[in-house]
Amino acid sequence: MFLAVVTLMFIPESEQWHQAKPKQMGLQESIFSAPYKKRLIAGSLVFGSVLIGLWAIFSWFPTWIQSLLGAGVDGQQERGLSMMLLGLGGITGGFFSGFLIKKLGSRHTLMFTFAGCFLACCLLFLTNVRFTPIIYFETALLSLFFGISQGALSSYIPELFPINIRATATGFCFNIGRFFTATAVFFVGSLVSFFGGFGNALLFFSITFLVALLVAFNDRAPKSVPSSSLK
Repeated sequence: MFLAVVTLMFIPESEQWHQAKPKQMGLQESIFSAPYKKRLIAGSLVFGSVLIGLWAIFSWFPTWIQSLLGAGVDGQQERGLSMMLLGLGGITGGFFSGFLIKKLGSRHTLMFTFAGCFLACCLLFLTNVRFTPIIYFETALLSLFFGISQGALSSYIPELFPINIRATATGFCFNIGRFFTATAVFFVGSLVSFFGGFGNALLFFSITFLVALLVAFNDRAPKSVPSSSLK
């Protein structure tokens, strides 16, 4: 509540919002109307795909680490440090995401980080059959891409929609993605035996980053689509 009040008092609305507001007074426009359906699907696919890959890895990463250590090894230190690196790398990536977005734009930043996430997963889950300190470095690299992607998503998805429906449409994309994630990550355990190990199962889930990359790549239309009322 305090932050909301401070934001309202000291962070002004954009000039674009002020210009659009008078034209949108009394306008009730659905996020499911024809001009926005494709962008709603695109936003949901991008966010949902990334979230599935991210949470599958976060949820099962300690178990994968333990599987590399072998029987009889406690592994508490290795698992704890690896998870700490996942968190710290994510925070660092989120910090630098703003600079990359300003330089490359949110779409190109996302494409870069999705490719980075997938390649980092390949490096991590394909090249390690036992635990070595190099895993710490590779974990930090992966989480750095994770963090950048989360920062870029917060910019990219709102840009898909005009101001008058932006908050509602963004909320829909974020929450429908969480709905699918809540069910998808539970399949990791059942896929372990099918793929022959936790590493292979997690590598399978990293394909979701390629799905998000392809969706973002195909979205070449200009952002901030004007409302039908502003045409």
